[in-house]
Amino acid sequence: MSELLEEALQFYNLPLSVSFGLVVIYWLLAVIGVLDTDALEPDVDLDIDSDTDLIGGPAMGTGLGRFFNLGDIPIVVFLSVLVSLLWAGAILGNHYLNPSGSYLLAFGLFAVNLVVSLMLTKLLTTPLKPVMRALRAGEKHRPVVGRSCIIKTNEVTESFGQAEAEDKSGNPLLIHVRVSPGQEPLAKGDEAIVIERLEEDQVYLVRKI
Repeated sequence: MSELLEEALQFYNLPLSVSFGLVVIYWLLAVIGVLDTDALEPDVDLDIDSDTDLIGGPAMGTGLGRFFNLGDIPIVVFLSVLVSLLWAGAILGNHYLNPSGSYLLAFGLFAVNLVVSLMLTKLLTTPLKPVMRALRAGEKHRPVVGRSCIIKTNEVTESFGQAEAEDKSGNPLLIHVRVSPGQEPLAKGDEAIVIERLEEDQVYLVRKI
């Protein structure tokens, strides 16, 4: 136990140790009901703005998010798994492969750790996708058909997209939306109207205004 604590408090491991501690605290508070768990709702806005996309391309952020299951898995779950894996990988990697405490080697190990942890996070969260879809299927969204909405993802296509609409009380709702086959994709910030609720659970057809 003392060796684990000593390794966790090493300068190159400390940021991840603090992050892991915050993850543990968050889930403890969520379990005892102190925190609002709205962030666990499947309909969290998971768009990555293309203006800040480091890879490039107008839809790369959205595609990358979908690759890592962010279209189905709440971001707080994704980050919790990722941080936990990064912390464990850093502790084990530096303990066994960097006994001398080299900062340069620690940085190299972190780069490898990040890639491996991202792929493991995708693998571990994939089984949760049907669970999240089942939760969405059980939700009762307030009526939004006939109301206007603003596109929140980089684009809305026949198979992907999210928009923010308002219910009858004026409360914002993040909904999954699609365009009709053959229709041009909608871009982020476009105003559209919700014209139909599709047979697929909690998915709406929209048309640009």
